[in-house]
Amino acid sequence: MPKSRGRKKKKKKTKKVYGKTSGVRRELVNGIELKLDGKNITIKNKRTKKQHEESLHQIIANRPKTLEFIEKSIERVIEIFKTFDNFQLLGFLSYNQFLNHDNSDDDGMAEVILEYATSFATALENNPSKEPSIDIFEELKDLLTNIRMAYNAYISTEALTKNYSEQESHLRFLTVLEALHMRGDGYMHHIYGLFKEMFSGHDQIFIDNYGFDSNDILETFIQLEDSWYCRMRLPNGMPHPNSFKRFEEWHKAKGINIFRADDQQPIIEFLANNPDFVSQNGKPDGFLINDPKQFQELYKIRFRKEQHKKVVEVITQDFGENADFLNPKFQGLPLNETLITKKPIIKYKDEFYLFAFNVLTRNLFDIAEFLIKNASKKYYNEKYLGNKYSYSRDNYLEFKTAELLDNFIKNSTSYLNLKYKPGILDENGNPIETELDLLIISEKANYIIEIKAGGLSAPSRRGALKSLTGQLSETIGYGAYQSHRAYKYIVESNDNSFYDKKGNLINVENTKKTFRLTITLEHLSGFISNLHELKELGIVKPEVEFAWNCSLFDLMIFSEILENEDDFIDYLEQRIPLFTSPKIHVNDEIDLLGYFLENEKLVNEKLLKRVDDYSLNKNSQEIDDYFQKGGIKPKKKH
Repeated sequence: MPKSRGRKKKKKKTKKVYGKTSGVRRELVNGIELKLDGKNITIKNKRTKKQHEESLHQIIANRPKTLEFIEKSIERVIEIFKTFDNFQLLGFLSYNQFLNHDNSDDDGMAEVILEYATSFATALENNPSKEPSIDIFEELKDLLTNIRMAYNAYISTEALTKNYSEQESHLRFLTVLEALHMRGDGYMHHIYGLFKEMFSGHDQIFIDNYGFDSNDILETFIQLEDSWYCRMRLPNGMPHPNSFKRFEEWHKAKGINIFRADDQQPIIEFLANNPDFVSQNGKPDGFLINDPKQFQELYKIRFRKEQHKKVVEVITQDFGENADFLNPKFQGLPLNETLITKKPIIKYKDEFYLFAFNVLTRNLFDIAEFLIKNASKKYYNEKYLGNKYSYSRDNYLEFKTAELLDNFIKNSTSYLNLKYKPGILDENGNPIETELDLLIISEKANYIIEIKAGGLSAPSRRGALKSLTGQLSETIGYGAYQSHRAYKYIVESNDNSFYDKKGNLINVENTKKTFRLTITLEHLSGFISNLHELKELGIVKPEVEFAWNCSLFDLMIFSEILENEDDFIDYLEQRIPLFTSPKIHVNDEIDLLGYFLENEKLVNEKLLKRVDDYSLNKNSQEIDDYFQKGGIKPKKKH
């Protein structure tokens, strides 16, 4: 399973110009100076005007060649999958990911191209039997890597064609970049915990329609990877450590502490209790991870429980079922819509196969929502969505947000789903009644909070501007407008009053500090760091001031790391003004939190004045170590 919360940052090959023992490094890339000073990354244009114009002309001239390269490379990938055994091709790419999982030089590319390849394989009918050579394996790996890199470069330079405005092009680029270089939403235990809480209230629809509940879905996804490890043999022929761990857990649970060499009964019982293990002659066996002839058996799913098979059967597709991925207009592009995000498992001759295990966890919430909607659109629209049903997604997220903020905003009162009349009249001249998701009042401040569960559709992730701007308007834009409306109502009226479902009135003291927050279920940090552009595009209304935007998963980290409300207020007062700076690029809110804990500030103000662009360089390592490795809890260095 993926371990990292943050998106892996792509490294660029650069020419080193000079570097000093002080730790400051400067590198020149096509006339652009990149400076790494501790955990600050700054960019400064060193080109002359003539050099800059020549560079732009060259980039524009190369764009048609880049597109031609992408199209021809995709044609060759299709030819390879039509010619050679797909199980061996996917098995090789899975082995490549296994080797490079912790390789910083690979930087996540092995995982990305494995999932990309799975989309090609499932888009084509049948499975050829011809064995690929090592050269074919390597060619396929290079093709998939180069297609994604070239596509990234093609999108990043489209602003020069003037087909879109500068802001539209940048928004499309950010969207494609987020989609191409996948990031995890949060730490695994946060994701699993949130999933259990959010979907357990809908267990009955899963049971009635599929014969399993939400916990079975999660258990299956975790178990499929563990079972794969248990039937794997490493290149040296030894079993994976997960095999020994499973056996140790089993014999401890059975109370067996002593084994006799001539007594095979414990092994026989163990194999009977663990049917997902492979055995031969009454002993555990497995398949080599680096032997193409064994790939098909290695990646064939063996089920530990009957419930696991029920889950797998409803998220399975046949070869050829993903044919739309190769639609003639945009054949096989990296961001084409693909079924593997909903049905990641391949069915072939009544057996089931899985190669890309991370796709399960990354799409855990989407798959569960897909199953609910597939079972009953009426239930999905009336009970899963909206706030009429107590276990609906929106109601859960509002309660969860209040719970997380309460961890460090002590001695406060939370009010959910309040109504008020902000003085706006309808067409008949009657006061309009509107809602506020969450209001928190403490001794030190007021917090106006809007929660948005909506995310981005597949067309939006491909950079379709109409869809993208519409959905960002519904989440970031409308959330900012709603909290801005409530803020004005509070600060401009000493007689403000909100009321709950029971009619209880809540008056808000407007002399205290008042902050606005928008909490989203989906990670939108890549867009949020450029809120000034969203205003220019009309996604955020001109008169609306910016609110602090944060994903629920990042809020879970803040909730556990921050120790008091004073630190949160300090963070917000420094953070919110940064949204308006076009120089600052921060794709990960937790990098800012890490920098804040270490420096009590969010940016180096002196440095910011001297550069064209400013980014933080992975400031969340201590936070990662705390959540992933049980390290020391990071604290603000007062």
